[in-house]
Amino acid sequence: MSTAALTQALLGLPTAVRVALVDKLYASVPEDWQREVDEAWLKEAERRSAEMDADPSIVLSYEELMTRLEINRRKA
Repeated sequence: MSTAALTQALLGLPTAVRVALVDKLYASVPEDWQREVDEAWLKEAERRSAEMDADPSIVLSYEELMTRLEINRRKA
């Protein structure tokens, strides 16, 4: 079964079953992998924070962010 076919089949499961499956899959991820991901996200958050500190004009308000997300969602 292809990844696409498997994904489609899994998406057809009831929500509670999908959530339980996701929980089991996430629990199977090695801790060292998660630590690397957490460190990468922290590094990215620090980079973005420094970027916003250097140029506050790039910061979006909540309303601007939600508008852009809605526009992008409609395009997808």
